[in-house]
This record gives sequence, C-alpha cells and structure tokens, in this order.
Amino acid sequence: MKKRILILAQIFIIAIFSQVSFAQPVNIAPDCSYILMDSKTGQVLLEHNADVKVRPASTTKLMTAIVALENGKLDSVMNVSAEAVNDIGPGGMNIGIMAGESNLTLENLLNVMLVRSANETANIIAENISGSRAEFVKKMNEKAKEIGATNTNFVNPCGKDDAKGEEYHLSTARDMALITRYAMTKPEIRQIVAKEFYKDLPATNKHQKWDPLQSTNKLLWYSNKYPYTINNVKYSYTVNGVKTGYTSAAGNNLLSSAVNSDGLELISVVMHVTGGSSKVFSYTKELYKYGFENYTNKKIISSNQVVKNVSVEGAKQNEKLDLIAQSDFYHVAPLNGNDDYTSEEHINNTIKAPVKKGDVLGTIEYKSKGMSLGSINLIASSNVEKAVVAMPAEIIKKSGNKLSKIIIAVGILGVIFLIFRFVMRKLSRRARKIKSF
Repeated sequence: MKKRILILAQIFIIAIFSQVSFAQPVNIAPDCSYILMDSKTGQVLLEHNADVKVRPASTTKLMTAIVALENGKLDSVMNVSAEAVNDIGPGGMNIGIMAGESNLTLENLLNVMLVRSANETANIIAENISGSRAEFVKKMNEKAKEIGATNTNFVNPCGKDDAKGEEYHLSTARDMALITRYAMTKPEIRQIVAKEFYKDLPATNKHQKWDPLQSTNKLLWYSNKYPYTINNVKYSYTVNGVKTGYTSAAGNNLLSSAVNSDGLELISVVMHVTGGSSKVFSYTKELYKYGFENYTNKKIISSNQVVKNVSVEGAKQNEKLDLIAQSDFYHVAPLNGNDDYTSEEHINNTIKAPVKKGDVLGTIEYKSKGMSLGSINLIASSNVEKAVVAMPAEIIKKSGNKLSKIIIAVGILGVIFLIFRFVMRKLSRRARKIKSF
C-alpha cells in the first residue's frame, strides 16, 4: 500500500513538473495566437498557436500597402468611387473620405491607411492600382505565397469580416509575422508605421482641412520606449510600428516591431485577443520583455575575418589566397544557454588567376535547427596575378617559320603591285601621246 502511494506521489510530482516545463514563459491567454521572431533572420524565439487560422482584420492592410508600393507610384492621384467609400463593413474604421474627393495621392492614402486604419483608403488604393478590388486581391494572395505565407487567403483589401464565413479571409500569426518582416524591408512602410500622428493630409474639393490622425497603435503614444532588465541593469527597447486590427469576429490583433540599443529587432504578432483592446498591447509588451531579456544580438563573424585559404590555378609563384568575410554577421543567441548554430561554406570549385581584391569567390551560410539564418559573401583579400608562361622552343620555331612565309608572301605581292603600277603608268603615257597627235 505504501509503495503504491509512493508511486502515485512520484507520478503526481512528475506531472506537475512536466506542466511547468511546457508552460509558456509569458502571461498571455492560451486561446490567443502569438509569435516572436527575429526581424533579420526570421528565427522564431517563442510561439503559441502560430499556425492556427484566424481572421486578420485590419492587419490585412499591411499586405495592401506592400502590393500598392510594388505596383504604383507614390505621387499618383487617386480617384475616389462611391463603392470604395461605402463598402467598409459594419463599424468599419474610416475618416470620412467622400466620393469624387480630389487631390489625394497614393502616399497620402498609405499614411491614412497604416496610421489611422481607414477602410475606405484600402478600397480606393486597390481600385486605382489594379482597376478593381478583385484583381488587387489576386495580387495580394500571389504576394503572400511568394513571401511564404502559405496559410493565408485574403478576399478584400481592408480586412473587414467577409460574408462567406470564417474559412475565407484568414491568416495565421506565423504568416503575418513573415508579411511584417517583408514589409519592414521597405523604407516607405517603415517610415509610415512608426508615426504616432499623420498631419499632412492636403485640402481637397470636399475638405478644407483634416484633423491630425493618431495611430491606432497605442504602443506609439506619448513614448515608444519601454523598459526591461538584465542582471539588475535597466535597458529599453523602442517600438517602431506596425499595424493593429479589430473586428467583432476577429478580436484584437497587433503586428509590431521593436529594436533595442544593440540593434536586435524583434517582430511580435498577437492575434485573436478577446476581452478588451488593452490586452493585445500588454501581451505584446510581455513578448518583447521576454525576448529582450533572454536574447542578444551576437556577432558570429567580423568583416575581413579570414574564413579559408585556397589555391589559385595559374597563379604567379603558386600563390595561395585568403578568403575573407565581406561584412559582419549577427544572429539572435540566448543570453544564458547554448549558442546553437552551424556554418556551411560554398566556395567556387575552380578559382583561376588573375584575381582582383574584393572579387566574390563564395559564400558562408549560417543555420540554426535546420533553418537558414542568412549568408555573407566571401571575397578575395588581395590581388593574385596570372603567371607568365614561356613559349616552348618548338612553338617559337613554328611561329618563326609561319612569320617568314607571311613576310615572303607579302613581299611578292608588293613586287607584283609595283610592276603592275609601272606597266599601267607606261600605258597611260603612251595613250596620252597618241591622243595629242
């Protein structure tokens, strides 16, 4: 009996510790979807329900901005249709743009769309870029697949709840993180999504002026700096975007980006948060606190560091060449724990002289848990001259014989030409004498 009680107690203790070990290190409701990703490499630091399909709501507009930038011009003036301003969904966010409103450019509407999340701006952009919203949405889905967001399907450019049901306008936390990562490579988007206010909307034929538009991303309000602590030392990170989303069916969603003083930039995605909008912002801060307190931006290799010494075919004096890193390379590493990464060198099979300093002769790729962290070029550290090869005696002799024959042939042709010219001159003189008589 005692033995049985002891075994049951051990099982109970193991079960408790098993639950603790698998518990997430952040205080976020378990029915939410979230992911924390390194912006540079795409390395995932933390995730939960990251591949569960949910409604993206207005976070959709980030893909709308990507497609618009890649297919339109910022200074293009947008035509405003009645359908675009009216079809914004129940309770859809808007700023009151009217049909026929003039003087609004793509740049103006991108700012309004990403800062204030106005649904009509997404519709207007789509109609002007592709001629119809349906054609524009096709481009959105094509771009999503290209980026790697394979579990995403958009049916409108603004993120309103679709009428066909939950199986249509859907994405995942992982996919939205990939879309955010891609979007933040574009300077125009990066600049817009970091704004707390947009105040540069011009006067039109319908509005003499507009009120300043405040971002829906409350992490940018008042101060975009937030504290964290490592070994009792206080630091801070800066939120630099990105996009909110809300519908009654989707709940609250937030795509965001933040960077610390070491240049570590993280992307947080929190989706399907119910029970009040403030939670999505507090959950996001939980993720950033975890990321910045537990990971660092670690340099793996330095610019000009020697990676390999290689032979160069046809080099003067059989010289060898150092291949060096073209640039520094960083990756996200745990502050306390094993830095688990591998490297693979990809060097040109044959390197032939001459070689110029700085020539790209290969790459080195870094991986973690089978995922590529990125690669850098391997370049020549110095010039390598080509060896001068002396011509063998037989080749010289043959070349000499050929040259002699060519000279003789040219000489004979020259003599023939002179004789021909002499004869023609004589005949010409005789002809002139006969004519004078």
